[in-house]
Amino acid sequence: MRKILLAVILTTGLFTHGQQIQDLPLFGLEQRTGTARFQAMAGAFGSLGGDFSALAINPAGAAVFKHSQMGFGLSYFQTENNTRLNATNTQANKGHLGFNQAGIVFVYNNSQNSPWKKISFALNSDNSNQYKSRINARGNTSNGLDQYFLQYANGIPFGDILKLDGELLEEAYLNIGAEIGYDAQQAFLGYYSGVLDPAELDNNSISSYVSNARYQEVRQNHQIQTKGRNSKFVATTAAQYKDFLFIGAGLEFQSLVYEKQGRINEDGFSSNSPIQYIDFDNFIRTDGNGVALSLGAIAKVSQILRLGVSYRTPTWYTISEKTHQQIGSNLEDVDIEFIDQNQINLFEDYRTTIPSKITLSGALVFGKNGLLSVDYSQQDFSTARFRPLRDPYFSELNNAASNSLGTVNSLNIGGEFNLSRWSLRMGYSTQNSPFTNNPANTTNTSAGLGWIFNGGRIDFAFSQWNQNQSFYALNYPGSTPFQMETSRNIASMTYTLFF
Repeated sequence: MRKILLAVILTTGLFTHGQQIQDLPLFGLEQRTGTARFQAMAGAFGSLGGDFSALAINPAGAAVFKHSQMGFGLSYFQTENNTRLNATNTQANKGHLGFNQAGIVFVYNNSQNSPWKKISFALNSDNSNQYKSRINARGNTSNGLDQYFLQYANGIPFGDILKLDGELLEEAYLNIGAEIGYDAQQAFLGYYSGVLDPAELDNNSISSYVSNARYQEVRQNHQIQTKGRNSKFVATTAAQYKDFLFIGAGLEFQSLVYEKQGRINEDGFSSNSPIQYIDFDNFIRTDGNGVALSLGAIAKVSQILRLGVSYRTPTWYTISEKTHQQIGSNLEDVDIEFIDQNQINLFEDYRTTIPSKITLSGALVFGKNGLLSVDYSQQDFSTARFRPLRDPYFSELNNAASNSLGTVNSLNIGGEFNLSRWSLRMGYSTQNSPFTNNPANTTNTSAGLGWIFNGGRIDFAFSQWNQNQSFYALNYPGSTPFQMETSRNIASMTYTLFF
């Protein structure tokens, strides 16, 4: 039988089920946005350099800058999700405006007779990913929420999920999660909301449960909102050797904030069903900090041809998470309303390793008239890991990652045409899904223009990202996945000051 924990532990219970393999690509994949020039050319800057956002692709690009400068960027993001749950289509969109990039570079030319012509030091901060989005999905499914709770409840003794004498329901919710774990906590919610009952009510040792829901199909209405960002701060040093070689190294610091609020309303049960409706809310907030190293080189093979190569080590993250839940039904316990956003589960900090990345690039530079650039990068997500490795649940997740995740290949193409002080730019990129059972690609088309004036430059860009994917609002056997088409429009402006 459970023990009552000290009050200080009630909101600091240890959990191991907040993590899923979907987190690895969610936090590890990047959108190449950054400066407006970088965005307009789809981020194909691995062999070009001379751009603040390019420092995260190839640190050698810091030595391509001709003089010291600073810049900042503003972007407007508009995300539209078209979802389909079985045969029902739903649309939702979300937009926001904010600063997207800020950087500075100091260029020191060597006046002495040396093959090392200059050295550069650069700092830049921009957003690797934006998570602000809204998803609405409605439709019928033959696998309702009762199956979610039964998945966790079966195998847990009934006595373990009962509140003790003198214990408040909200205290029991936190105590069970802290002492027994996430599975028992979900079983507790299923029982006290009336969704399920033990097969024998008067037997505290029984560990099998039955559903109180009767249906052939049930209606579900999903509302999901996400917000947050993954921002990157890069400190880079680079040098130019003679007129043909640029080399550099960078230190990257990642800062992650991600919030997801999901609500499921379920009704449409059979007329003889004891359960007639279920409302289930889940909230999770993830905060993390990561670090990685990068090395790179750019070679001027000829007056026209540039080649580049760069390598970024795995990114080592430390992650903290917290969750809260709410549930209600027509059979709920009268006190279940006290389990709300004030009952917070804090996960023990854990670590993840996002896989290394290699980028090969080439560009044709036609003097002052323009250029054409191509980047190809590869990142093997089957090697991503949750840590510590000895944790049984993390071991299970890591095995699933090895089997379900694969290599992400990205191709970025960008071009620029210069006319006097004006520049016209276009770009295209494609990236395959990290999930081996989901062949959907992400594509991006972009365009922009720039104007150079005495002492600076101003650039504008517009890009559209498109992605098709399937996903599960909650993971439980037989649950019906959404099919979702996501379109993200990004409009950016960057101002650069030379000094």
